[in-house]
Amino acid sequence: MLDTDLALPHLYEIEELLELPGTGTFDVPLLYFPRTENRPDHCGLWLKIRAASGRSWVGVFASGYPSPPAFSRVVSSPDPNRACVISSGAAYIVNTDEPETWEQVPIIPALEIRVIPEHQLLVLADFTKLAAYGNSGLAWRSPQVCWNELKILSVAQDVIEGVGYDPTNLGQLRFAVDIKTGRSLLLSPVSTDGKPLW
Repeated sequence: MLDTDLALPHLYEIEELLELPGTGTFDVPLLYFPRTENRPDHCGLWLKIRAASGRSWVGVFASGYPSPPAFSRVVSSPDPNRACVISSGAAYIVNTDEPETWEQVPIIPALEIRVIPEHQLLVLADFTKLAAYGNSGLAWRSPQVCWNELKILSVAQDVIEGVGYDPTNLGQLRFAVDIKTGRSLLLSPVSTDGKPLW
């Protein structure tokens, strides 16, 4: 069963298609995200979407990462006409009424997603950085905040805090990011010559 988080207001319906119709064709448009130039036509998450206008279509969203910790999920976004579709770690923001208007989130693989309604943001994380989407699309991208294994621990007022792997101390490195800008609030680790590592 498709994992969904539709906590934010949304004006569409989404269902996962687990098999093709008996005829082999759909009675609604079939769209590929991205186009199928470099992958088999059938590879990805298949979703049937019905927009607020009544327009229905089927989308095949290419997978991004072949194994865990990548996941698949549909999450409502701050824009009630746009959905965030995560297909095995590849994340897409798509306008359900105009599916030709879409973008791939510059976080690959998307390993964590947080809905932050009070800021009207979706925050996604990969192994080392974060990106946030608001009503108008991409709001910000953070710099690298850790070496690997990024984990968001809390979202409080205007700060996202978490930890990541730190090979220099064989432990964890804390990070804090401004929720409005994506700016790191903690200093980057430094090399032996005192220069920031990122």
